[in-house]
Amino acid sequence: MLSLTAASLPLIVSSTTLENDNTLCLSPWWSFKNSVAYAGEENTDSSGQIIQNPKDLGDGFKRFYGEATSSSSYGGYGGSDNNFDKFKYYFEIPSNYEKDTVNKTEKSTNGTDARWVNPKDKKAEKAYCITLPGYTKLKEDRMGTFEDLALSDYTLQDAIYVVDGEPTITDRYIGKIEPDEEGKGGRPGQLYADYDLVGAESFGHIFATITVYGGRLYSLFVWVPPGGSVENGKRMRDSYRTIENVNQEQMKADMEFYRRS
Repeated sequence: MLSLTAASLPLIVSSTTLENDNTLCLSPWWSFKNSVAYAGEENTDSSGQIIQNPKDLGDGFKRFYGEATSSSSYGGYGGSDNNFDKFKYYFEIPSNYEKDTVNKTEKSTNGTDARWVNPKDKKAEKAYCITLPGYTKLKEDRMGTFEDLALSDYTLQDAIYVVDGEPTITDRYIGKIEPDEEGKGGRPGQLYADYDLVGAESFGHIFATITVYGGRLYSLFVWVPPGGSVENGKRMRDSYRTIENVNQEQMKADMEFYRRS
């Protein structure tokens, strides 16, 4: 069963089937409007939808759904692979990008959950997600949070030292609704801190975003080498969303593992 904690009607499925081509078939439980809930934004209609991972968007990009696994569950999320509720975030990458292997050491030392690369330049042109449990909100010191994540990523540390000028940091709220004239209704939305770093003569551009949801930090780092498409880099960063789909049992297991580590 698909379990989503959403303010509006969630998608409940009576059965799921994962085919050999990584296609997830969802069967609706009732005939109301079904939806997959994404944290901080309006729900996306997926009634009768076949969800592929990655999903071809038909415009030269594909959407990847990630699981936010910890090294304690490396190689699998636990439970059945047929359960859609394992997905915790998504982002878009160019269609020619290939999934790169994240080893257990990377996952345990810096929380790298997934990495996609341009096969023509795997080291310089890439997008990867780092996710860690134990966070309730973003620090007020936005750059401090960024630097914390760089402690176990020497390439990111190097980029910080050679960046041209100060990084640009912008707060962005997804799903924010203003209250009405009487001050009723509305919601703050989910906060994403966006980072733009430029190293014209070195690494090129880094577009990153960091957010906190459900007791976990989620972040995406997009590297665009000199001469690469800045527009594509921004799209990858701006497409990053967490999915409103908290697994309390997995959260507890993650915290216990990190305490032991």
